[in-house]
Amino acid sequence: MLLNINSLNIIKMKKAILTLFFLLTIHFVFSQVLIPKGSFWKYLDDGSNQGTSWREVSFNDNGWSSGKAQLGYGDGDENTKISYGSSSNNKHICYYFRKTFTVSDPNAASGLNISLLRDDGAVVYINGFEVARSNMPSGNISYSTVAASTVSGSAEGAYYKYNISSSILNAGNNIIAVEVHQRSSSSTDLSFDLKLEFGDYNYYKKLPYVIYPGSNNEMIVLWQLKDTETCTFKYGTDTNYSNGTITTNEYSTDHQHKVALTGLSVDQKYYYQVSVDNSSVREGSFNTGAPDSAQTMTFFAYGDTRSNPDDHDQVAARIMSDISQNNLKQTFVMNSGDLVSNGDLESSWQSEFFNQQYTHITELLGNLPYMSAMGNHEEQGILFGKYFPYPMFQNNRYYYSFDYGPAHITVIDEETDFLQGSTQYNWIVNDLSSTNKGWKIVMLHKPGWSAGGHSNSTEVQNTLQPLFKQYNVKVVITGHNHYYARASVNGVQHITTGGGGAPLYDPDSSYPNIIKVDKSNHYCKLEINNRKLHFSAIRSDGSLIEAFNVQIPNADNIETINSLVSIYPNPASSYVIVEGDEINRIKITDINGRIIKQLFPSGEIINRISLSNINKGLYLVFIKTPKEVTVKKIIIK
Repeated sequence: MLLNINSLNIIKMKKAILTLFFLLTIHFVFSQVLIPKGSFWKYLDDGSNQGTSWREVSFNDNGWSSGKAQLGYGDGDENTKISYGSSSNNKHICYYFRKTFTVSDPNAASGLNISLLRDDGAVVYINGFEVARSNMPSGNISYSTVAASTVSGSAEGAYYKYNISSSILNAGNNIIAVEVHQRSSSSTDLSFDLKLEFGDYNYYKKLPYVIYPGSNNEMIVLWQLKDTETCTFKYGTDTNYSNGTITTNEYSTDHQHKVALTGLSVDQKYYYQVSVDNSSVREGSFNTGAPDSAQTMTFFAYGDTRSNPDDHDQVAARIMSDISQNNLKQTFVMNSGDLVSNGDLESSWQSEFFNQQYTHITELLGNLPYMSAMGNHEEQGILFGKYFPYPMFQNNRYYYSFDYGPAHITVIDEETDFLQGSTQYNWIVNDLSSTNKGWKIVMLHKPGWSAGGHSNSTEVQNTLQPLFKQYNVKVVITGHNHYYARASVNGVQHITTGGGGAPLYDPDSSYPNIIKVDKSNHYCKLEINNRKLHFSAIRSDGSLIEAFNVQIPNADNIETINSLVSIYPNPASSYVIVEGDEINRIKITDINGRIIKQLFPSGEIINRISLSNINKGLYLVFIKTPKEVTVKKIIIK
């Protein structure tokens, strides 16, 4: 009996050892490093034009120098210092690097992971084929092509991640070639290092993300693949995903997928799952919009996420932590613009905004509908519209509005004419005047009042501020300057929230109308409860910058006096008469600012207004003439 027990134990031990060996073998295969950081590279630093032949396997690089990474100059952390030429004011733009590496089994894993340190920009080739482009413009690249943007701060030491198919490898020797480009001939430093390893192939170029289409029973989920594939989308009110299964095919020439969900339950949490060929599964969730009658809501706002995704990632982490404490906060987030450094470059969107190595950003995008304004760094806006195709866009430009519970959100495109008489200006007037929501909040990129850096926008001050005042806009969310600032102008709170990741500026609190400034990466949280809005500005470490309250005036302090306008009878029941000269608009609202009825007289002195179908209670009547707006209280009994 003892022998049998010992024999069983030995068998079990052998199985355990074999299992462990198998797991270790799998781990080794899928984490096999082909080129470690700090490897030796061949390099050419003479500023010459090498054309395209230097990328090829057959190219003879025997005459090139050799050195250990990190290679570069100017930072003091290089293992190998390379030459920038004879003049510090006219440095070479392009530097070439090559390395041979050996692969015994190209099919050991489905993918390859590239970790690239580049300052400023780079293009990577394997066996003559381009596999990664980082901070470089689109189109053909020559030795004189400059990088898309200057790299500074923490981005100088960042390793940018790329995942490609291992099918590009050959059994035996392979060549990886990299060209690193400066932003200008006066750049002060250059850095290069690279790691290459086996890994799983990631089908996704952009992981699933969510946008709000403007209706509280709808939602849009988007994602982008690297190749043409069929996807399966499942969704439901729990992770059984029992509400439906949808098969998707790409809808563009760039492998984009989209699901527009309709007929959803209002104010309901949904979960979704995306898979490619029944594998490579990604999951997320969202809350549908609040009921139209809702009087409470919470949402988030920040801006200028460009250039430093590691800082943006910390801000996103704090927002998601805030949401995790209360599911009711999973509404939407607003970005006041400048999402990326160069909005005309696909590489900027990929490396700075949709980069999968920044897990908190991808988590935020996949679980919180993302609503953005157009910034100047979005350039022409073509790619902005490609990746954020809001159905509410107006006149083929990037301004729009939407309702959410008690609030009406107006998003202005300052890269499109908005001066008086323009198409956008007329749309803004109509949009703000026709909403029946008590809370009116505006988002745009360039602030009218801020604390230095970029100048205050006189167009906002002279063209838009009068509209904000006239139509009772209480909060204006902006960015452009990379800090937090609040200015109070005639009862309108102008918020600069430019701390989403871009290099921070030093704010100057002495600028006109400034109440508070703070140099930090941060976000804003807006919590509406009936007639009160509680505003919090929060740093990425969780500490509070400031908090304040904004009120919608109630009927006790909103009435104005104008002896030339009268309203009777008051109290009223079936009708009311508004009398005065040159009246061109009459609007009746409840005490929360929701429009109940309005009409546009053609200059009649006496205007009889039917009150049928209006509930009993206290209301406000706004009477507009060419010179002023008069507000009167009225009781309907």
